[in-house]
Amino acid sequence: MEQKNKNVRLIGLDLDGTTLTSEKVLTPHTKEVLEKCLAEGVQVLPATGRVKTGIPEYLTQIEGMRYVILSNGASVLDLKEDKVLYQNCIPWKRALELFDVLETYHTFYDVYALGTGWCEARFYDNVGNYGIEKHIENLVRTTRNRIDDLRVWMKENKAPVEKINMFFAREEDRQRAFKDLREIKDLAVTCSLGNNLEINGATCNKGDAMLHLGKILDIPVESIMACGDGNNDFEMVKMAGVGVAMENGEESLKEVADFVTKTNDEEGVAYAIEYFCDLK
Repeated sequence: MEQKNKNVRLIGLDLDGTTLTSEKVLTPHTKEVLEKCLAEGVQVLPATGRVKTGIPEYLTQIEGMRYVILSNGASVLDLKEDKVLYQNCIPWKRALELFDVLETYHTFYDVYALGTGWCEARFYDNVGNYGIEKHIENLVRTTRNRIDDLRVWMKENKAPVEKINMFFAREEDRQRAFKDLREIKDLAVTCSLGNNLEINGATCNKGDAMLHLGKILDIPVESIMACGDGNNDFEMVKMAGVGVAMENGEESLKEVADFVTKTNDEEGVAYAIEYFCDLK
């Protein structure tokens, strides 16, 4: 692909395994590159499977950082106006039905709704029993509200569900659940970590959310760039005018990408942006 010819005006960035290092850090150089983009009028935004409360403040507080795509595309927020621009959620009654299905697996599960995570005490108090890495365990504990009964909470709040997240201690259980859940037609099932599954509505993905934001901002798809590493970045990278896969990313993602950049620990996002954007 020819360098610096795309007039990129919007850049969607996955966080874990992409923009952030393996230690969940934004390097000074990557931050500087993002700041340059924003200063020159290029919209740069996290496009993540996380909820709003899971996005580090050091990202959202970068001057000019206005938009975020959350929960794999279930919600697009305007941070400046504190406004939801687009939603693509699972209806709360459908979520209740899915809880019964999830109980057939040996799994931890919680939901993202109303901009944050909700986790039953039986899971929250035993996070370590599900093969969750320590830094992810800390993220879970700081981004989930501990509640007694998820079903009761759903019935009381009637909140649309952005995403259902699952963790598995055993890979064979995860593979069985992945196979079964993918056969349910009104669901999209992806993963972003080695031991998790993420459930959204069938039409919900980061690419769908990004194109909706592009229409709102009057930015054509050929001027949209997306960087990712995981299964839940597939549509975003495939649909963007400039789709970038990380060297540490899934092979299937590299196959649909326009460009494969360096790894997340080698500041691959900064490298790709500098490659395609003529920053001053």
